[in-house]
Amino acid sequence: MTDALLGLAADLSRGDDAAVRRTAADLRERYEGSARAVTASGDARRDLVARVRNAFGELESLASAPRMLRELSPRSIDQLLAAGEDLAARIFSAGLAARAVRSEYVSAPDVIATDGRPGQASPDLAATDRRARTRLRPLLSKGTIPVVPGFLGAGSEGGVVTLGRGGSDLTATLLGRSLAAHSVVLWKDVPGFLTADPRVVPDARVIPQLNVREAAELAYYGAKVLHPRALIPAGRARIFVRPFDRPEEAGTEISSRRTLERYPVKALSAISGQALVTVTGNGMLGVPGIAARTFGALHHEGISVSLISQASSEHSICAGIPEAQADAARKSLLEAFREEVSRREVDGVEVLRGLATISVVGLGMAGTPGIAARVFNALAPAKINVVAIAQGSSELNISFVVEAVRSGEAQRRIHDAFQLSKIGGGRASASEHTDIVLLGFGQVGRTLAGLIASPSRRPRLRLVGVVDRGGYVFRPAGLSSRDVRDLAASKTRARSVAETPRGVAAGDREAIEALAEHALSRPILVDVTAAKTGSVLAQAVASGFDLVLANKRPLS
Repeated sequence: MTDALLGLAADLSRGDDAAVRRTAADLRERYEGSARAVTASGDARRDLVARVRNAFGELESLASAPRMLRELSPRSIDQLLAAGEDLAARIFSAGLAARAVRSEYVSAPDVIATDGRPGQASPDLAATDRRARTRLRPLLSKGTIPVVPGFLGAGSEGGVVTLGRGGSDLTATLLGRSLAAHSVVLWKDVPGFLTADPRVVPDARVIPQLNVREAAELAYYGAKVLHPRALIPAGRARIFVRPFDRPEEAGTEISSRRTLERYPVKALSAISGQALVTVTGNGMLGVPGIAARTFGALHHEGISVSLISQASSEHSICAGIPEAQADAARKSLLEAFREEVSRREVDGVEVLRGLATISVVGLGMAGTPGIAARVFNALAPAKINVVAIAQGSSELNISFVVEAVRSGEAQRRIHDAFQLSKIGGGRASASEHTDIVLLGFGQVGRTLAGLIASPSRRPRLRLVGVVDRGGYVFRPAGLSSRDVRDLAASKTRARSVAETPRGVAAGDREAIEALAEHALSRPILVDVTAAKTGSVLAQAVASGFDLVLANKRPLS
């Protein structure tokens, strides 16, 4: 809806009367349809539909206004957008009331205080805390659900302003902070934060938990699940990102907790459409203020920098910027260093286009050796050239620049290298051992399991799973010799391994599918059955297992 209203504002400024009337009529119909869908016939529906018609009737009338009245200021655009958000909140509140849920519409300016800047207002946290507690706590104490429009706040002169992109998420976290909520749930059209963009990496999976800093890094570097600003007021509240079409799913928890420290890499993200601008020259060595002047020139043009890389010799400094602003950046930098260029102290400003910035993110990367090596070793076999690298001292992320046409392949290779599609993926380096899964646990299987699990015989082999006709047992850290003895004792009593503690009832194929979801190290499936296991073995190979057969029947 927001994009449609912004489009209407643009059409109005261009004088496209037909487009204004068409968009206003379409939006009116959609809002009216929503109002009718959530309310029964009666006064509540009539009042709601009348409010919708009045709001969009005013918009349609602007198409007939004189040209001078159509030039919309940022404040006027905020008023336009606020009308849509306001109607949506009123319709939602009416829908709750129609289902006998006590609710009350609350105007956003009554609870969200800002600095009053149109289009990109910043919240005043202390004032918002006071307003929200005063207005909302009495309602909550009576069991009434307040319905507050997102994206909006109070202007400096009593009007309304918008909070910019991601403003609805920001509204939610602001109110969660003000009310000292234990958790804030953001309902989205995605299942949560994923280990990568699923359009680029098809086997990306949902991340169960992220630290606030990790989520902010991923959001900044292209993960469009939520805006980084929404995390500013999070405080101690846990934020959950969940899919509205599958509310039973856990989604992603964002909190101050640090989890899975043994698996330091959580995800990767990318920004496409990038360019690198580089200022070079021997006259830059040891000269104070070069970096400040470089970024001052970019700031003057309103250019956001996504990556900075500088040689230790100070001979060059480069910045990653949006490709669309590369020409403006070069012009501004040449002007800033005009005198140095004339004296040949600065060689010039180079621009390299058609790039993408990839960021590998994880709070546990700090102090963990081997991360960078594994990243770049994943790219080397494909001859993917790294144009620039940046890593902060906190090691929260490693960012690097590649050609945009190789970005997708680079992301897939790194994702595979860290096994991020698997449970337990994200280790700093590949394990040196080999994980063994036994298919069958008869006499041969039990003897082999005892040999592998014996402490004196398993420096590079780790038995992690046993599958029989009734189900399977799986231990990611490996089955101990005692575990194997207990399983063997159970089998001598004619019981399946599924009937043992932590055993799972499943068929052969289900068991292999479940085990393949985990980040195993060079997994081998050893078939010690006497059954026709061809389909199970084919599934195992497709899931990345190597095979060892003591069973001839699949080959006959």
